[in-house]
Amino acid sequence: MHNAAYLSRAELEGLGFAALGENVRIHPSCVLVGCPKIRIGSHVRIDPFCVITMSADLEIGNFVHISAHASVFGAGSIHIDDFACISHGARILSSTDDLTSSFLCGPLVPAKWRRPVTSPVALARHTVVGANSVVLPGATLEEGATVGALSLVKSRLKAWTVNAGVPSRVVGHRDGQAVLMAAHQMLAESSFGEEQ
Repeated sequence: MHNAAYLSRAELEGLGFAALGENVRIHPSCVLVGCPKIRIGSHVRIDPFCVITMSADLEIGNFVHISAHASVFGAGSIHIDDFACISHGARILSSTDDLTSSFLCGPLVPAKWRRPVTSPVALARHTVVGANSVVLPGATLEEGATVGALSLVKSRLKAWTVNAGVPSRVVGHRDGQAVLMAAHQMLAESSFGEEQ
C-alpha cells in the first residue's frame, strides 16, 4: 500500500514528546505542534491528516484512537483518557475566538486586540466523539459518554450517556458495566498489562 506506513519509534522520539508509551503509531501526514507539551500513553494510533497543535498540556491515555482528519488544539489543557475514540473529522478545541465581542479574531492578530475563550477539555475513559463533531472549550465528557456524528458539545456530558445534536442532548444510555467488564477481560486475556 502506498503511504500506509506510520512513523518509526526513532522518528517519534525525535519529535520530543513529554512522554511516549509503547506501540504508538502516528502517520507522517499529521501536523504536530507543541510536542514537548504532549504526553502519549501506550497503544495509541493517530491516523492520516490529523492536526494536533498545543500551547498547553495535552495528555493522551492508553488505547486511544484519533481517526483521520481530526483536530486537537488550543491554549487550554486537554486530557484524553484511556480507551477514548475521536472519530473522523472531529474537532477538540480548548480555545477559540470570542465571536460576540468587539475584539479581532485570528492567531496573527496581536494579543491585545484579541479575546480568546480558553478552558480545559476532558474526555474521560471509554468516551467517543462521533465523526465531524465539535467539542468546545470547557466541555467534559464523563466516563463512557458518547457523542453522535455532527454534534456540538459545549458543557458536561454525564457518564454513560449517548448524546447527539446541536447543541448535544441525551438521546440514550450505554451499558457501562458491560463496557468496563469487556475492557477488563481484554486486558486480562492479553499481554497489555493492568488497566490504568
